[in-house]
Amino acid sequence: MSRYTLEVAARCELGRVRKFNEDSVATDAARGFVGLADGLAPAKGADLAAKLATQTLVSQLATAQNIAPRAAAHAAFAAANRAIRERARAEPTLAGMGTTLSAAWFRGDRMCIAHVGDSRVYRWRGGRLERLTTDHSFVQAQLAAGAMTTDEARASKSRHLVTRVLGAEDQVAPDLGEHEVVIGDVYLLCTDGLHDLVEDAQIANALEVLEGNIELAAGTLVDMANDRGGRDNISLILVRAKPRTAAAEPAKAKQKEPEPHGFFGWLRSKMGGEGH
Repeated sequence: MSRYTLEVAARCELGRVRKFNEDSVATDAARGFVGLADGLAPAKGADLAAKLATQTLVSQLATAQNIAPRAAAHAAFAAANRAIRERARAEPTLAGMGTTLSAAWFRGDRMCIAHVGDSRVYRWRGGRLERLTTDHSFVQAQLAAGAMTTDEARASKSRHLVTRVLGAEDQVAPDLGEHEVVIGDVYLLCTDGLHDLVEDAQIANALEVLEGNIELAAGTLVDMANDRGGRDNISLILVRAKPRTAAAEPAKAKQKEPEPHGFFGWLRSKMGGEGH
């Protein structure tokens, strides 16, 4: 049994410009995994691709509790890719649909992350925000090559051009990572509807103030993206590792009170017997 329990807060919002929500979010705190997807398509099917990805992720990981996390994540992404490709082949109007997918799976004292595309995973620990994933995007490749500055990347018209998505090819491999989980960690998964408008430093400021209330933090991050234009759908998941003893406190409080003795004990038994 791990030393922590998971508290999860998720949002999947339309934003202020888009007419349709083409993101999808899935969480299963009991089994320890979360994931989100941001769909894309030349004509139609972006929302379907995202939903197929998260639904397949959940169904695959739910039956993979005895498989090594990296292997299970790799298999789940492959199954999601097949589901999208098969649906597109069955319905020609959906040709070209695809999606990003980012997922985190907590098991024991470690967590495995897997991602394809530019939906990100961050970790907030000890007052510091760290990005755990690298975008599969044209802009990220330019940054890595030193051909573009951070400011140029943020202003680039090509910043939404992803270079790896589920559904584009028969074989798509996710990037995988594994990290130790420390009690107090907060993990953020988000689509570019958040990170494209809200800078990492601003996300860090929000988490610094609100890490004790991740539901409020999730709503605040959505509001921040909307305040900056809300140009895309805004999806995010916050996961906090809480001490297991904290989760046990409500159960302790609900323990049955000792039965009173003497006259009051007799009176209570009489009232119970008469159906009051």
